[in-house]
Amino acid sequence: MDTLGRRLQGFRLRNGWSKRAIAKRLGVSTPSIIRWEEGISEPNDYNRYKIEQLLLEDPPPTQREIVQLNLFSHGRSRTTGKLR
Repeated sequence: MDTLGRRLQGFRLRNGWSKRAIAKRLGVSTPSIIRWEEGISEPNDYNRYKIEQLLLEDPPPTQREIVQLNLFSHGRSRTTGKLR
């Protein structure tokens, strides 16, 4: 069974969030996130509730677009010649 810390870590990594960003979003310290993800400690009931609410969000509010750069086309599209 996955712990809440492991679920939080999976959510964070899938969505490209840093530990610092998750900590700020939850209103806790970055070391707390580290301890929860590593299973060193468990969040209290209030923080557990905030984490569960965050995990239910679909999609996360600060979703970012990932862009793959093609280093061999000098930043131009081969079909249109426009900058990407």
